[in-house]
Amino acid sequence: MENAPIEILYQDENIIVVHKPSGLLVHPYWKETNERENLMATVRDQIGQKVYPIHRLDRPVSGAMMFGLNGDIVKRIQEFWHDKTLVHKEYLALVYGDIEAAGKYDFALSDANKIKKDALTKYRPLSRADRSTLVQVVIETGRTHQIRRHFSRSHHHLIGDTKHGKGNINRFYRDEYDFHRIFLHSYRFKINLEFLKIDVTCPLPKELSGLLDRLNMDYSNIPNWEDV
Repeated sequence: MENAPIEILYQDENIIVVHKPSGLLVHPYWKETNERENLMATVRDQIGQKVYPIHRLDRPVSGAMMFGLNGDIVKRIQEFWHDKTLVHKEYLALVYGDIEAAGKYDFALSDANKIKKDALTKYRPLSRADRSTLVQVVIETGRTHQIRRHFSRSHHHLIGDTKHGKGNINRFYRDEYDFHRIFLHSYRFKINLEFLKIDVTCPLPKELSGLLDRLNMDYSNIPNWEDV
């Protein structure tokens, strides 16, 4: 049985934004996969055109992923990718514990060379149930596993996170709700560059919406971050 086509959320002559499924690498890594088992090659084959990753999402994370359709546009967008005034990135996450008010995590995270770098994550709660909270998250820096590490350090581990989460929490959700992935989803891009203006949202996949339905959490009207 063939895999379902990758959902295209937006496409023009320069970029394409697709819905990355959980479990699929963005691009190939030596000894970890081959060219046929990654999002970049799948999208390339689907549209019949070479694509170039502009950013990355971790393998278990789902949601909006942007590719350039030429190398020049990738370089131009990447120049502004971490400028919060021009590029806005939102995520949805289900975290352990009750979060009652909006807040932020503003503490440094170490990179692969053990060098601490500034990291800022903002969040606000959307719904709560069964000792967990659905949060809307905006990152203003791009550190590795930033959302996962920030929430974990504050004991609000992401549900299903096998690297930075808690095994007993993940087992509970596997046993009680048959939930087998991390609840972290790239939900929205809003980009306001001179040469690119888009506002794209990526609906929750059924394994995430299904869990929220079972928890009786309301996710039907997720507000724009700027409107609250």
